[in-house]
Amino acid sequence: MSDLAIIGGGPAALSAAIYAARAGLTVTVFEKQHFGGTLTEIAEIANYPGFTGPGANLATLLRDQAKVAGARLEYGTCTRVAESSASGLVATIDGEEVQSRTVLVATGSEPNRLDLATDKPISYCAICDGPLYKGKKVLVIGGGNSAVGEALYLSSIASKVTLINRSPLRADLALQENLRAKPNVTIHENAQPTPELLAAADGIFVYIGKHPATDFMPPDTLNEEGYVQTDDNFMTTVPGLFAAGDVRVGTIKQAIVASAEGAAAALKISAYLENNH
Repeated sequence: MSDLAIIGGGPAALSAAIYAARAGLTVTVFEKQHFGGTLTEIAEIANYPGFTGPGANLATLLRDQAKVAGARLEYGTCTRVAESSASGLVATIDGEEVQSRTVLVATGSEPNRLDLATDKPISYCAICDGPLYKGKKVLVIGGGNSAVGEALYLSSIASKVTLINRSPLRADLALQENLRAKPNVTIHENAQPTPELLAAADGIFVYIGKHPATDFMPPDTLNEEGYVQTDDNFMTTVPGLFAAGDVRVGTIKQAIVASAEGAAAALKISAYLENNH
């Protein structure tokens, strides 16, 4: 039985792993896809203090630092977290039960899907699929930082980028200015993706928000939107079950905030374990 099982592999999870392992706890991190989470899908990060560059590079730094600190990193999908009949908690990972004294849920969020009347390919990751559209025309739907940032990335690959949003853009002004300066970018605000726009695109990229990845959590730990409710110590109503990062109610959805919450949660978990031998 480990001291701490961390579900998720993004900045909150890896920061928690670094702090918990350095505090002497036995830590195992379970990630279902890519260590670094959505960081690996961000073309350029410019607002993480001390780091500028591709999100995948920051993800690698965090992953490697967690391993050096002593955390075990494993791939696996969590389908259930519950109190153990013996002691502590049990997480079901790829069908097998994993016992741990505490569990930190830091699974982040997943993109909201959009049903469109088109047979064109729809992607939710420009880093993943952008290279397929070199010299082609793409349509980006959304108006936040993710949409504008990924449209910027795509403007260096595609021959034409059209960004459409149903309301005025809400991305950071610096991002908006950079995008508006691109000669191969057209922006439509207060508009909908018409059949004509869909037909003119070779590929479509959608960024219309995200929802928390918490379908494996005990229902009474979640609010009506699926976010995890915790106290000031990052603990849920289940003793020993903690949460940090984008899955938490009221958290600002930024990588630096997720990292900070992961570090703070690890310190709270260490104190909890000391007080509950």
